[in-house]
Amino acid sequence: MKLQLQQKVSERSHLGRGQRHVVDVPRRGLRYQVAASTDIGARLEVVWDLYCDPHRYPEIAHATERMLHVPDGPMGVGYTYKEVGVLGPFKSEDEWTVTEFEPERRQVHRVGEGAMALHLEIDLEPTPSGCRITQGLGVEPRGAMKVMAPVLWPLFMRRLVQHAMERTVANVKAAAEATRA
Repeated sequence: MKLQLQQKVSERSHLGRGQRHVVDVPRRGLRYQVAASTDIGARLEVVWDLYCDPHRYPEIAHATERMLHVPDGPMGVGYTYKEVGVLGPFKSEDEWTVTEFEPERRQVHRVGEGAMALHLEIDLEPTPSGCRITQGLGVEPRGAMKVMAPVLWPLFMRRLVQHAMERTVANVKAAAEATRA
C-alpha cells in the first residue's frame, strides 16, 4: 500500500526583508524539502568561495559540528568530504559528494547512507547589491524511518531542518558581509 501525501507549500513573513523559505513539501518516495533564501550585500564570488571551502562549514553550516576529512584540491563534481553533523538529538558521521557544480551559480551535495538520504542544493544569483542565496535540503527517509517520517516530519523534524537552513543562510550572510568590510 502506498502512502499518499498532499503537497503543502508554506511561506512565512516573520523572516527579515529579502528572506523567504518554502517548507514541508513531501515528494515522490516520501521526500521532504525545506529551503531558506536571503540577499547578501557582498560579491557573489565571496559567497561562492565560502561554499567551496568545507573547512569553513563548521562556522557557516548550522548542522555541521566538525569536519572529519576535507581533501586537497578544488571543489567540483565528485569531490567528497566527511563531517560530523548534528541536528537536534541526531548526530552522525556523513560523507557528502558533490554531484553538480556550476561555478558561481549552483552546487548540489548528496549523502546517501543511513536512515535518510540528504540532497543539499545551493543556488546563487547576482543582485544589484551583491547576491541572493537559496539553500535547500531534500530529505528522503529510508528503512524504518520511511514508516516514521509521516509522523516525525510534521511533529518536529521539519522545524529542526528548517531552522538549520535559516541559520545557515544567516551565517553565510554574516561571514560574507564581514569579509566585505
